[in-house]
Amino acid sequence: MGILLGRITSTSVTLVIAFLLALAMLVTLGLYAPNVLNWILDGAEMVEDWLTHTGLPNRYNNFVRLFLGDEQLTFLFFTIIARIIVAIVGTAFSSAFFPKEKKPYEKRFG
Repeated sequence: MGILLGRITSTSVTLVIAFLLALAMLVTLGLYAPNVLNWILDGAEMVEDWLTHTGLPNRYNNFVRLFLGDEQLTFLFFTIIARIIVAIVGTAFSSAFFPKEKKPYEKRFG
């Protein structure tokens, strides 16, 4: 039970940190580089247009149009970038402070 709870907690903390980092990146980009954010929003709008005009039946296309917007795609993009950053920093931190002990058959003798 402890391992499961630890994994759930670790995953939840990672998601919250990535969410906050993505929000901070989005706000920072909007304040300091609005032209770049405008370019990203235009790209997200093009992706939205492409996804909503795929020829799906209206039964499914209505849900795609309802739940998919250029704002959601932009935030998703920033969240993915933030998750990659958190993974790199977390891996570097854990490997520096908690190195794994090599298994006996992996140890080499000089």
